[in-house]
Amino acid sequence: MGITIDEAKRISQKISLANGVPDDTLSEDIAEIAYRTDVFECGDTPVIDRHIDIDYSFGDHYEVHEDDPLFQFICTLCSLSSAQAEEEEIILYQNEGTIGE
Repeated sequence: MGITIDEAKRISQKISLANGVPDDTLSEDIAEIAYRTDVFECGDTPVIDRHIDIDYSFGDHYEVHEDDPLFQFICTLCSLSSAQAEEEEIILYQNEGTIGE
């Protein structure tokens, strides 16, 4: 279910293109990619926010929301099923070279 470094680079390239940056300069800086489910209470109704966080080694992050085509691309890439998607957090990728920085 995890993402390889080459797949993380493909994701980074898609983010760069979506933001109008012609070349990807941040793929080596990806520290972690995590699928997260947050639940907020709005009165008596729970609001569920599913998103994918891409954390960079320099402290910034990029959030991919459920309605973004990149969200579905990443879920398909990881074969993430709807049952697994109910978990609060699933680490999809960790760059071992950035752990502890």
